[in-house]
Amino acid sequence: MWAGILGFWAFQPQSLAQSTQGKFQAAQGTSVLSEPSNSRPASYFGELRLEGMQYFTPLVDKPELTYSQLLSARLSVLKEGDWLDGAMDISGGTFFSAQQSHFVVHEAYIATPQRNSAVAFVGRKKMNWSDLDQRWQLGLWQPKFAIDTLRPEDQGLTGFFVDYKKTNFEILAFATPVFIPNMGPDIREEGGGLVSDSRWYRAPARDYEFGRNINTIAYDLDIPEYEKLVMNGGASVMMQVGNVQSGPWARASYGYLPVNDLILKRKNFKSLSEDIVDVTVSPDLTYHAIASADLGYNFTNKSRLVVSYLQDSPHEKLPDEDWAIQKLEPLQAYSVALDFAVQDLLSFPVTMGIEYFKVFGAGIQDVLADGSPDDLTMFEHRLNFTNSLSLRAEGEVARIWRRPFVTRFRYLYDYDQQGSLLQTEFLYYPRPRWAVVIGGDILGVQDENSGSSAFLNQYRANDRVYGGMTYVF
Repeated sequence: MWAGILGFWAFQPQSLAQSTQGKFQAAQGTSVLSEPSNSRPASYFGELRLEGMQYFTPLVDKPELTYSQLLSARLSVLKEGDWLDGAMDISGGTFFSAQQSHFVVHEAYIATPQRNSAVAFVGRKKMNWSDLDQRWQLGLWQPKFAIDTLRPEDQGLTGFFVDYKKTNFEILAFATPVFIPNMGPDIREEGGGLVSDSRWYRAPARDYEFGRNINTIAYDLDIPEYEKLVMNGGASVMMQVGNVQSGPWARASYGYLPVNDLILKRKNFKSLSEDIVDVTVSPDLTYHAIASADLGYNFTNKSRLVVSYLQDSPHEKLPDEDWAIQKLEPLQAYSVALDFAVQDLLSFPVTMGIEYFKVFGAGIQDVLADGSPDDLTMFEHRLNFTNSLSLRAEGEVARIWRRPFVTRFRYLYDYDQQGSLLQTEFLYYPRPRWAVVIGGDILGVQDENSGSSAFLNQYRANDRVYGGMTYVF
């Protein structure tokens, strides 16, 4: 979320309209600009979207965030050449209500011709490192683009790729001298607090109890030079055997990279005798060793079963004297997922999925220069979900006046948080390139008075509906 400090401000809603285009694959976590589907020298995909969004619950301190209007555009271009291929996937837009604009480069690279067994890429590109990381949108392998937390999207890593493919075998190597973190809401200092014009930003607590006194914290942002954050390299490798389109397959990945979420360090309290305590906060980064494995089987009826494991081991970074810093706890994540099509049961193509996800670890603890825990921890959770069952469906479910009616549905229940998330979206195509969009998101927990800082309780007031139109070209 602290990547907004770096000046990156971007948001692009996902749309099922993308899935109707055969040229570009728009599945979560996969490259929009994947292998070309034809031999033409250039192909492109574009989308315009006008959307209005209404939240059910106004925020007392931010009533202007109850309603928003967004006009956005996305363009993806793939150019094939005799010696080099090029690709670019960009989006931008403006929020009329908040008078904010954004622009983001999702992918941009040049590559040797993909007709060869070995292909080299230079630039920003999405790759399939881990099914678990992509499916549950963790952002541990590839950085996330998540101005809106319910609409995250994987972004490509930036650097040098070498991908070698043979029948039923692939090995991918990656190295980079640069680091681009997760993109989150833009943050600024205002009145002693850290604030953002977003309902998806969690501000750190301003009240701190010391003895019998309640002290108010006044935060001051100290932003390091961009080069100190960006100029940090890493490397990773992935190997895959089997055919991911049919039969059994396996994938294993390992990397040593900067953690995509920036960590926070803050200057310790000098005096707690005053009612207001000044605290300097600064973003920093740390590295992690990340390893993942997927075992899958693709059945002849277009169904797929995938069992996944991911292990993340962050490096412990100690602060200077008189400072505290976030220590990211290691995590182990397990997932099992079944995707299946139901064309035989319905007259229209619908894809359904059942997924379960379990995480051990993944906490945050603020520590001092000697490694001992601090009395104050600003944020306690690395992930939004840790023990979840998800049911989803996507596809065309009906025809109205002979035109497609498409839906996307997802229900998630997290057992640790004792709460749920319901997401629905409906698209009707009065013309092949036009779609009318209506959708909504509902969050809830069983005990709203628990005081939990976990995701569902923190954002349970963000129930919303939205509607608009898209044009695909």
